[in-house]
Amino acid sequence: MSTLKADTLQSTGGGAVTLTKQSAAKVWINFNGTGTVAIRDSFNISGLADSGTGAYTPAYSNTMSNAVYCATGCADAPSAAVGVVHIPQTADSNKTAGQCMIGCTNVSGSSTDMSQYSYLVQGDLA
Repeated sequence: MSTLKADTLQSTGGGAVTLTKQSAAKVWINFNGTGTVAIRDSFNISGLADSGTGAYTPAYSNTMSNAVYCATGCADAPSAAVGVVHIPQTADSNKTAGQCMIGCTNVSGSSTDMSQYSYLVQGDLA
């Protein structure tokens, strides 16, 4: 068996390496959803829009191959009950190959902003 050791992998063009047949997360983000919305850390995220109370739209740097991918998330706040993160499917534009609106409701079902969000995408990159 051979061992490959590297600090950085890049494509021949100098960009991100394309993962094929891998189960690695293709997109992830951790952000603050209260006050001034701010990304704490992320991978393959080009921006984050505040889309209303308890609603956010992360945009992907590298798009997915289509809009049929697995997206999941969680949210909480130190002084509030844990929120439920969901993918609103009321319009086709809420989930595309390049972005996905996420929403959060509290335990009573009301849209709410939380201080800690985590969001993850699995699927194939374009």
